[in-house]
Amino acid sequence: KTIYSHALSQLNNVITQYPSYTPDLHMTLTTHPNAVSGTRYKNTLSSALLCVLALVATVLLHSPAVSAATTSSERLCNQHSELCTRAYNDVSAVSTHASFATTDKTRPSVPGTQYKDIKGQLDDGVRGLHFNLTKGSTASSVQLCFPDCSVNNGGELVDTLKTVKSWLDSNTNDVVTIFLEGTSMDASPAYVTNAFTSAGIDKYALKGKPATWPTLGDMIDAGTRLVVFSESAAVASANTKGYFIPYAGNVLRLEGPYNYGAEWQCGPWDRSTETILLIPHYIVQTASYNGKAYTDMPYPFNLGTTNGYQFEYHAVTCRGGQSIWVNFMEVDFYDQGDVFTPTLKMNSLPYTGDDASNFYPKFFDADPDVPGF
Repeated sequence: KTIYSHALSQLNNVITQYPSYTPDLHMTLTTHPNAVSGTRYKNTLSSALLCVLALVATVLLHSPAVSAATTSSERLCNQHSELCTRAYNDVSAVSTHASFATTDKTRPSVPGTQYKDIKGQLDDGVRGLHFNLTKGSTASSVQLCFPDCSVNNGGELVDTLKTVKSWLDSNTNDVVTIFLEGTSMDASPAYVTNAFTSAGIDKYALKGKPATWPTLGDMIDAGTRLVVFSESAAVASANTKGYFIPYAGNVLRLEGPYNYGAEWQCGPWDRSTETILLIPHYIVQTASYNGKAYTDMPYPFNLGTTNGYQFEYHAVTCRGGQSIWVNFMEVDFYDQGDVFTPTLKMNSLPYTGDDASNFYPKFFDADPDVPGF
């Protein structure tokens, strides 16, 4: 009877706190013929069953799944509570090269840089998107193409921005960054701003680079969950609302991309006021398409290595050399290999197989004139 009472008490605690983990157990106990007030609780089989139930209750109370349930209401920022108090430029994330340029993995009809679409990328944890801008099919539209529209035409910028906005609408605790790439384009820079306005995504945009980057939590509270960087100074200056932040003076984009077999590099070394570090980490090849040769076509081979230990090595090496945080590692085919575990490590977050190596120190300059020392 004592065992039964203990089992019932333990299970009631579990059922009350974690109903999703204990379906039908309460009904089983309360309707069991050997209830505490019954006369047959000494039955050997029933007692054994209740001992097992008591053990199950104890295990449930201490299991990782239930422990996680106790913090299910804890606030998350970019999927992790620890990141809520981190400044935007003290967070590492994966970004995707030519994010819109998708292709089929098994039967590619056109060359592409990613196997999953924009929504799939964001769902998986990608937080940086790179858009290559060019003139659209009409005078006032802007197109996303890689390497040009005759190869992989990703459609109009406004449509992709609507996809990103829809994702932000549904994921209210996440901060996303967009990189507008291309220093020269046929379309008027003003039309880029028009695309953001038409998509309705401009309401989420951070207005200009702040003197000090806010934390992810502060950005989420303020509703400014989108950061937009523009490689083109003309595109940035055409945005009168100030939410296109120019690369110049803000984003340090390291050398790249690379041909197969080339050594990963960490230059240039002439950093001045940049606080965001962007590292291209993907391999390109020369290939022909429609009779035209292109030198920067994706290289969809050896991705387990490129997006594996080489990804981690490249990030850590450049982090130590540049002495500012690695903010974005730009990759092709992000879902091949494992780019997320090293990113967790860079953010000092728990990961599968976590051990003492889960600590990448934040390097500081002893001599600001000599980066990395």
